[in-house]
Amino acid sequence: MSLKERIRTAAWRAGFQRCGVSRVDTPQHAAFVRRWLANGNAAAMAYIERGLAKRLDPRLLLPEIRSLISLAHPYLPPPLPPIDWRAEMRGRIAAYAFATDYHLTVKRKLRELAAHISALRSDAIVRPYVDSAPVLEREWAASGGIGWFGKNTNILHTQDGSYFFLAELLTNLDLEPDPPVTNRCGTCSRCLDQCPTQALTRGYLLDARLCVAFLTIEHRGVIPAELRPQMGSWIFGCDVCQEVCPWNEKLVRRNGTPDREALVPYLPDILLLDEPGFRSRFRHSAIRRAQRDGFLRNVTVALGNTRNPSAVGPLRHVLHHDSSPLVRSHAAWALGAIGNHAALQALESVRRSETNDDVLREIEAAL
Repeated sequence: MSLKERIRTAAWRAGFQRCGVSRVDTPQHAAFVRRWLANGNAAAMAYIERGLAKRLDPRLLLPEIRSLISLAHPYLPPPLPPIDWRAEMRGRIAAYAFATDYHLTVKRKLRELAAHISALRSDAIVRPYVDSAPVLEREWAASGGIGWFGKNTNILHTQDGSYFFLAELLTNLDLEPDPPVTNRCGTCSRCLDQCPTQALTRGYLLDARLCVAFLTIEHRGVIPAELRPQMGSWIFGCDVCQEVCPWNEKLVRRNGTPDREALVPYLPDILLLDEPGFRSRFRHSAIRRAQRDGFLRNVTVALGNTRNPSAVGPLRHVLHHDSSPLVRSHAAWALGAIGNHAALQALESVRRSETNDDVLREIEAAL
């Protein structure tokens, strides 16, 4: 068995369903990445451009690099419980954040695999990365045959769909590269047609400024008012472009009992979380990435989108008592979206006592 096959076998045993090898060269989509950044499509994710040189040349991360090993670790979308999210005031969380933070689980397995490779070859240098370094993960995954670039900008595979995490090993080992796979999206445009905010456009282009996943996770400030209604019930991430993809249809779990509170949590309960409560509830979850104020901001928007009169009480409490102007301002919008007599009374009741200009502007707009 060749060294590459021994590595592939070890990767499979560690839990990685796909393993592909790329030669390190100028990325095929380097010019595309530069244009994407220049056009502002990365929104506030300035760290992408700061690390651009390393993203386009992995030799700046490991001068001795000869091969880049891409790995795919599966996660399966849990079944969505039958709910009326508006009536029950429940929010949606992306499937990848349903369980323990993948940074913890996948990184542990990747380090074990790196140690195994080092044991196979005493002269091996192996650097593991899981979403923790400036690496063009999808670029190398595609060139190494893990899958193809889908129109939803995820890497797709005929058997595995797009429900997997990507990880990389940079190594000085000279391994035979794997051939890329054929693009199988064809004429399908479901992901483009059903994206809630039209963040996806033809040409494999994602505008993060419109993406619900960006808005609910990476974005730290005020969510543009015109995008809030289109966010629906999503409070962390968005899976629409994956859920509608034909290659993912067979992967959605049809059986099993879903964890309602983990996947579609009751929104008024989340509004009660202070900083220690947020850290405690989500201490092992990727949801920590959004931070407490950002996450509660998302929750108030989802409550506004329910148009449920029962949401007025929790939103009124937030408007009067939450310490974060960001959360209070979006609670004001949500009350305006509900718009019944009780909601307008709640806005009027705090109008004269509120001192933050941003919150006051939201109150005025809501009224």
